[in-house]
Amino acid sequence: MELLFGLDLPMYLLLLFIAVVLLYVYGTWSFGIWKSLGVDGPAPLPFFGHQCEINKKGYENSIRKWSQTYGRTFGIYCGRRPLLVTTDLDILKEVLVKDFNRFTDRFDKFELFPKEIQANLFIIGGADWKRVRTLLTPTFSSGKLKLMENHIDRCCINLTENLLEAIRKGERIDAKKYFGAYTLDVISSTAFGIQVNSQKDLNDPFVKDVASVMHEAGSSDGLLTVLAASVQFLVPVIKFLAIYLFPLTRWNSLLKNVNRIINERKQEKSRNAHTDFLQMIVSYEDPEGFAKGQMKSLSRTEVIAQAVVFFAAGYDTTSTTLQFLAYNLACCPEAQEKVVQEIQNLIGDGKPTYEGVAKLKYLDSVVQETLRMFPPLNTVNRMASEEVTIKGVTIPKGAGVCVPIANVMRDPEYFPDPDEFKPDRFIEGADGFVNPFSNLVFGFGPRQCIGMRLALLQIKMVMVHVLRKVRFIKTDDLKETPARKPGSFLSIVEKPLFITAVLREAATKTRVEH
Repeated sequence: MELLFGLDLPMYLLLLFIAVVLLYVYGTWSFGIWKSLGVDGPAPLPFFGHQCEINKKGYENSIRKWSQTYGRTFGIYCGRRPLLVTTDLDILKEVLVKDFNRFTDRFDKFELFPKEIQANLFIIGGADWKRVRTLLTPTFSSGKLKLMENHIDRCCINLTENLLEAIRKGERIDAKKYFGAYTLDVISSTAFGIQVNSQKDLNDPFVKDVASVMHEAGSSDGLLTVLAASVQFLVPVIKFLAIYLFPLTRWNSLLKNVNRIINERKQEKSRNAHTDFLQMIVSYEDPEGFAKGQMKSLSRTEVIAQAVVFFAAGYDTTSTTLQFLAYNLACCPEAQEKVVQEIQNLIGDGKPTYEGVAKLKYLDSVVQETLRMFPPLNTVNRMASEEVTIKGVTIPKGAGVCVPIANVMRDPEYFPDPDEFKPDRFIEGADGFVNPFSNLVFGFGPRQCIGMRLALLQIKMVMVHVLRKVRFIKTDDLKETPARKPGSFLSIVEKPLFITAVLREAATKTRVEH
């Protein structure tokens, strides 16, 4: 029987068989890399590698399971790309610090995002990363952070008043909702000079866009990302679907608004009136200088990208930390009262400042222990720009190295009793003081989080304000560790975390009466 093109059925079946074989070869071609280098690891699925399991269970849970079989260092595949996973601090130190020049760039590809997202400091690599990092570093100096104190303080006061109002109404505190609103207000003020109380008012169109984007962040099931990593030749089609049909459309309005605000700043005669983050980076915008490759210049795309990443990197990480910090303080009242006593002794009723909160060593240890137990970002990665051998492990050019932050931070060898809340482990001179390099919450080395000090300042200032007036209470439903969404690279709780809080004066009076 002849079919199309004069071919009979057996020939069609033969061609179909050859096509299937070639497709299978394409989907598994790279899967022998780790075995050829003597690196063990779990068996991958054709095309997808280990990406499906990671997306379903999350990096932390998957790595914990695989480590039980393959030890501290093993090889997996993200799609068809090789990725070395290791909790060996010696290897991680080489990658992040000593051999940084060969691991400058991220392993993740962010091809599905708009160009205004791809150009941000977290994503870009090579010479562009060095140029942008050099320009932005002074923005987070001690002097610049002090200029942001008043913005942060105003937001702290608003949050405290909102919490007090909820307590008086007898409501439990939705921790992510309240602390998320606070973080959004801080970023709006310090980044864009927009003063809002988003807990009370979300009518500002810019804040609406930001709230929408941040609410959806990390909630995607990652199907398009898995496909892009697995079938590279389909990336243009997948990118079209991602930008125009699926959740990434939520970025479009925000990007337009950021561009509008930048244009307004450019047209203002008195630019020195602003001391926010946006004004600092707008001053570096120089299209001509950028085209000529000048170090002290940014393109408009890069300016927008840095402004947007200020939100993306700062919102969920800070609000998540505050959520779990309130949880830990509620579950450990002794630590909470010790923090309050320290605040009274060192700051009293005065306004918390950059220098003032730096004196609160016990509060710092409580924050660090919370970050250890619930790191906002579960994992980061790097890509080898050339073949590298570290501790006998060969990492080929183009392969990645996974830095499993959450797994390192709960490793009993580095942190004894890792599931227990022990702030004292972060007090210098105390027994069991941690190896500084094992504290990977903000990364390590040249690509360490540039906004670390700003994030810690926001967290500590608001805790000073809140704990003066509010006491978080332990209730029966706070006995167990909050369940987190396993497939997200962020620490997102599956259900809203409600915490009971009372007025501190009322709590004190009750204890005295008893």
